[in-house]
Amino acid sequence: MRGRAAVLAGFLAAVACSATAQAPPTLGTALQAAWQLSASQRSLSHRQDELAARQQAAGAWLSGAPSVTVSHRSDRFTNNLGLREYEAGVALPLWSPGVRMATANQVGADQAALLAEPLAYKLKLAGELRDIAASTAGAALELALAERKLGEAKTLLQDTQRRVSSGDSPRIDALQASAAERQAAGLTSQARTAFAALQAQWRVLTGLAQVAVLDDAAPVSDSVADHPTLVAAQARVRVAQSRLALAEADRREAPELGVGITREKALAGDVAQNALRLSLRIPFGGTNRNAPRLAAARAELGTAYADFDTTQRQVQFDFDVARSALQSAQAAAVLANERAAFSAQAQALVAKSYQLGESDLPTRLRADNDRFEADLAAARTRADLQRAIARLHQSSGQLP
Repeated sequence: MRGRAAVLAGFLAAVACSATAQAPPTLGTALQAAWQLSASQRSLSHRQDELAARQQAAGAWLSGAPSVTVSHRSDRFTNNLGLREYEAGVALPLWSPGVRMATANQVGADQAALLAEPLAYKLKLAGELRDIAASTAGAALELALAERKLGEAKTLLQDTQRRVSSGDSPRIDALQASAAERQAAGLTSQARTAFAALQAQWRVLTGLAQVAVLDDAAPVSDSVADHPTLVAAQARVRVAQSRLALAEADRREAPELGVGITREKALAGDVAQNALRLSLRIPFGGTNRNAPRLAAARAELGTAYADFDTTQRQVQFDFDVARSALQSAQAAAVLANERAAFSAQAQALVAKSYQLGESDLPTRLRADNDRFEADLAAARTRADLQRAIARLHQSSGQLP
């Protein structure tokens, strides 16, 4: 008994592991897989390194790299009285007033924009995944219906052939049943091809073998204020504002502090004299330097504001359209399901009548086709309903 129990437990554990292994991934898992394969994810770390380097440079007490100057003065090729002068110095670029803070603010705005961009890109990826998942679910339903119709057509063909062989039906019935079976086989082949194409598209995008199942029960937000696309547009506005602030603060070249040592001998035989030299270089600002930069920064800010306004209207419009489309899809699904139920009842009555010899084969084929068309329409409305729910989640900015 213990051995049988152990064997049974092992079998159940194997079945559970197999079911777990074959379970379809969640949409969130698929999104992470697609994100890992994207070019944006692969370049993100390099952009983060760039911003980290810029932040470090903004925190330095020099605005740029120091430079070294070395000079030598002599009267060897003129009167040759023994004048010799050697000078070595270091030029240290300093921050102009307000530029250091403006530079740090710009780096901070760029970092916030960099954090917002992946969310917006992930939302775009999620939209593609949701569309493929909804289309795949619809294609799976259509394939199942086509296979059911093919099985029914084969059964009807066998029954009709027996009737023709026994002399109960004319030979034309066998031809019509054969044509219906071939038509069902063609529909099944087309449905299988469409389903396989969607699975291949999913694998290319995510690298996963199985397509995720959409979560129809997830709640939908009534506000689009936190929409990733809108957040990214806001971040771009702040980037443009920081660049304009930097252009307004940086109106001249950086001042330089010079530190040098001079060793000089005026005449031959004199003792060389050493001296410390300090200098401060303060450039003047000018229209030629600042006007183009200010104009470009203002133009960028204006474009960012316009893009934000457009994005805000578009996001709200998409959300309203998606909500209306969901209501229409729900109504269409109810009507399609009622039609499918009526068609199934009618087909059952005609099938029974045909078995009793009270109706002919064309009537039976019409009833079968009507039921198939009604079931196909119901399957497509269910897929449309799933797609409408997914697009409402998408338009509200919800990530899986």
